[in-house]
Amino acid sequence: MKEEQTQPWFEFKIRDVDAVGVEMPKLTRLLADLSSAFYAIARAKIGSAGPRPGRRTVAEETLAALRVIRIRPGSATIELAPPVAEAEPQLPLLDEPTPDDVVLDFYEEVDTIDLGKPAVPGRWDIRRHVLAVIEDAGQIGSRGEIVYRPLAPRSGVSTPRVLRKSFDTGRLPKTAELQRLTRSRRISGHTYMVDVEPGRQRIRLKLPDGRDITLEVDDQVAATIASALDRVVEIEMDEQLDGDIPARRIARALEIFPSSEPGSDRPPKSIEDLRREQRLPDERPDYVSLASSIWQTEKEVIDFDEHIRQIRQAEAS
Repeated sequence: MKEEQTQPWFEFKIRDVDAVGVEMPKLTRLLADLSSAFYAIARAKIGSAGPRPGRRTVAEETLAALRVIRIRPGSATIELAPPVAEAEPQLPLLDEPTPDDVVLDFYEEVDTIDLGKPAVPGRWDIRRHVLAVIEDAGQIGSRGEIVYRPLAPRSGVSTPRVLRKSFDTGRLPKTAELQRLTRSRRISGHTYMVDVEPGRQRIRLKLPDGRDITLEVDDQVAATIASALDRVVEIEMDEQLDGDIPARRIARALEIFPSSEPGSDRPPKSIEDLRREQRLPDERPDYVSLASSIWQTEKEVIDFDEHIRQIRQAEAS
């Protein structure tokens, strides 16, 4: 038992290394892509699948901030440990994801790729990151191996004490790539962060429904984002999709709404101003009577609702 406790939690081995030692740029790239793959899986586990520019969240760090314990020479072996907060075995509570879940997901994705199976819809970002790790390993040696020892048993699942997976880094079956689609959208919100560093310009908004969104900006918009800080803005953007997951958002045009002062979320015009401009009646119409004259049965209402839903789906795609 004592010997088992001293064994590494996760090992990523590369065998059949041609030269003595590994070139530092190749090893650095492998470690960076390995970390990115774990973070991509962590985002999916907490319901934020897809790329997310900016600083990583506490939830992401708790799941994916794995630590390198040692790198052994010869057939290069990278030993990893869980994040500091998860270093001791803990039983999962309330089905919350754990670092064990992240590493097991990585293990299973490598197995899926090795078997030539297509990526599951909604997991193309994870597939892309795991493929990058395998390609990096192929620059070092011809075979890879994963050895994983779970910290705690999974509820209701019989998991071996040690999971091993060996794979060929140079002759993995080819899988069909998902076509990336681009759609144009217009959004508005309150700007609470801008990054004006050349090459990394971006803007972050709080949307009316409470969600946050981060966008890259093109050269034309980059010159105006500094003045948009702490203001209400409307942005025209291109959103690139891998399947149904946003892969990249780029702001193409930005308009700053006039407001009372910076920091105010109050719209530039009141409801009364808009009512007068649009010459709406002073008294509120009887919408129930108006609707009843158009849709006289519940089935007609359901059919109309389905028609609208189909139109919106078509516009989104």
